[in-house]
Amino acid sequence: MYRRGWAGSGEGIAEMAVIAARRALARAGVDAADLDAVILANWTQRRYLPDFAPAVAQRLGARRAFAHDLGCACAGFLYGVATARELLRNPRYRRALVVASEQTSRRARPGSRGTLILGDGAGAFVLERAAGDGPGGRLIDYELACDGEHAAIMEITDDGWVHTRIAQRELCELAARSIAEVSGRLLARNRRALDDVTWVIPHSGTAGVQAAIVRALAVPAGRILTNYAEVGNVSSASIPVALDHLVARGRIRPGDVVLSAAVGGGWYAAAALYTVGELAREVAA
Repeated sequence: MYRRGWAGSGEGIAEMAVIAARRALARAGVDAADLDAVILANWTQRRYLPDFAPAVAQRLGARRAFAHDLGCACAGFLYGVATARELLRNPRYRRALVVASEQTSRRARPGSRGTLILGDGAGAFVLERAAGDGPGGRLIDYELACDGEHAAIMEITDDGWVHTRIAQRELCELAARSIAEVSGRLLARNRRALDDVTWVIPHSGTAGVQAAIVRALAVPAGRILTNYAEVGNVSSASIPVALDHLVARGRIRPGDVVLSAAVGGGWYAAAALYTVGELAREVAA
């Protein structure tokens, strides 16, 4: 059983990231000491100094890895995966950990509708440069985009709450249109169609965003999977958290082709196409 979570007073971004990272490392059968890089996506608790990633790497025991944080709002995890993918093209590096850790509940104005949908969560992937086919999944390709014309549509107020400057319906349509555009370019470049994709797992957003995505992609609603109804919107952690839940339940199986896409205030958009692999070892949910 999964449910929406709220971080306690002693559960910060780093603490949540470490838990998710350890699960990912165990499932991949990788020791933290063998990591070359740790990339942490987070925007809900950003601060000037110190960043979170170095502390996460230290707590994991990733002694030879360099580590850094990135933002990109709700698209942060996919931007982190894309960054790691390009890093691993360099023969100097072999393994990278990408973790998203968010406390979106802290960005909802008390008494607003945001308190009904926002939750806290963290999720992680281990990426490895491999010489051939192995038991793990494969990142086929990715697509990134940004549009500064929409940079001002969302902001954090001086009180720390998320404020949207456009109507919710307009925001949903913009999100769906951006996801359709980056996904379309990604599929076209790889000479694939949505019919070649087993599942679409997008950033959960809101129920309105999900409905708009179904219309924009023109795919049956049953092929778009999220766990939004249970955990709420956990921002950049949405995709890895959903994958963890869906794989554990057997809904997603080895060999499935997955398209994941996300948008983030800024305005960012990202999509990744990948296959699901076998787990190196089981980890209790």
